[in-house]
Amino acid sequence: MRGRVIVLKFGGSVLTDERRLRIAAHEVYRWRREGWHVVAVVSAFAGRTDALLASCRGDGIEADTFATAAILSCGERESAAKLVACLDRVGLRATLLDPAAIRLRAAGPALDAQPTGFDAHYVLGSLERCGVVVVPGFFALDQQGRAVTLGRGGSDLTALVLAHGLDAERCRLVKDVDGLYERDPARQGPPPRRYESANYADVLRLDGSIVQHKAVRFAQQRGLAFEVGAINAAGATRVDDAPTVLGNVHVGQPPLRVALLGVGVVGGGVLDLLGQLPERFDVMAAAVRDIHGHAPTLEQHGVRTISDNPVEAARCGADIVVEAIGGVESARLAIGAALQAGSHVVTANKAVLAEHGAELFALARACDRRLLASASVGGGAAVLEAAVRIGACRVRGVLNGTANFILSRLARGCTHEAALSEARRLGLAEADPSRDLDGRDALDKLRVLALHLGIEESRSDIRRADIRLAPLGRCLRQVATLDRDGTLTVALEAVEPGDPLHDVPGEWNAAEVFDHEGRAHVVRGRGAGRWPTAEAVVADLLELERARHGLASEVLVAGS
Repeated sequence: MRGRVIVLKFGGSVLTDERRLRIAAHEVYRWRREGWHVVAVVSAFAGRTDALLASCRGDGIEADTFATAAILSCGERESAAKLVACLDRVGLRATLLDPAAIRLRAAGPALDAQPTGFDAHYVLGSLERCGVVVVPGFFALDQQGRAVTLGRGGSDLTALVLAHGLDAERCRLVKDVDGLYERDPARQGPPPRRYESANYADVLRLDGSIVQHKAVRFAQQRGLAFEVGAINAAGATRVDDAPTVLGNVHVGQPPLRVALLGVGVVGGGVLDLLGQLPERFDVMAAAVRDIHGHAPTLEQHGVRTISDNPVEAARCGADIVVEAIGGVESARLAIGAALQAGSHVVTANKAVLAEHGAELFALARACDRRLLASASVGGGAAVLEAAVRIGACRVRGVLNGTANFILSRLARGCTHEAALSEARRLGLAEADPSRDLDGRDALDKLRVLALHLGIEESRSDIRRADIRLAPLGRCLRQVATLDRDGTLTVALEAVEPGDPLHDVPGEWNAAEVFDHEGRAHVVRGRGAGRWPTAEAVVADLLELERARHGLASEVLVAGS
């Protein structure tokens, strides 16, 4: 299988309630955009297992341990299914694989069984097809097909069993702390030191509530290294058989100050997502057209400075300025003002980058700031990151989700007018969708790709790209192509089954990203809508947050 595999385990300390599923989605998206295949192992929401156990006792079921195990497994089934739905909303393809699907077997007591194996080939095949699989942790099936649980904290064991069987490059147990400490960092007293690395024996001497001891022993017996860390952690405690190393006392840092220019469809989504990360981001200022209309919402989110002048707001002294006002000239002025004021900038605005990207990136370098623009190409599909990561020499893709949504509806016999009306109703098309329909938006995205890849544009052609000329009932795609000679083309093409651009439903995007050896790397994701775009913006913010801790990917080199 092409691509590295990481197993991420999300426990109840992270998934305190359903809204925190978005936080888990950020972590999955982080690793996907860096090119990893992700296995997400999910615990029940905090308190859910205890509530289910109490219900067993109240109903008199507890005496039947297999019935109890079946009921307790419902917590993990629920959270895993809801995580898949959450990932779909932010634009990531994910498949739910429960223990029955992957033949995860265990033997022993119904409430403290020991895993005996699973179908690794089935999991790897699913990863190859969609990039993310979600597995409910904590339980397996015995030889009679009955649900059995793996003991308190058993999702840790599920994650390690999968990592071992898949020969995964990494396995990280995602907790509410950024690693293992010599004592509980939440208790009063001098701050404890964090373990940079810890051997199995020392971890087994720690409180088993952080990492299940049964899981640690499983890893120890097989020489399996794993990590313990927090969401978006720049580092984590590595657990293996090497000598334990204690680091320095960890000193927390204040949240990064953010100025948000625009709180419309995308900006409003970013505001909502950042509101769930108060320990990392403080939205201190915002620029909106209608101060009176937006003030109640912004004040509810703790925004202290509200302006109707985006350039003024960009100079407020924030650590990061998010440009979500759209357009070209106002956005150019605001981005320039933010960089000159010492702020990093995150934008989803492909139009301003297509026209002024070279000068803005040059300004970012001169100011020693970063200008990140993941959301400008592909939405939830990390096309830009993949292209830069592999040093692409050619890209061929469906890069406009609005156009693809309408073409998908036309293939079903829907009229142009009805398809556009539905796209507007779903928030996939703007009031004036002409740039999406005639290919100019896709061309802008090709120019952004060329800029990041260091390819100088030599010729462009969008004469055959207008989906308003597409006939009803045919499977057509608005295909955007960047060639190594700098030729940019957007055209309507008939795609056949087997083509990576054939099975691209609705507002989804897909791209073939070719490396210099001619190998195609296929990237897919939801390409239009509030949440996929907001997720890509927040991913850039989280990238900058990791960077101040000394670890960040080198994906978007044009702005470094």
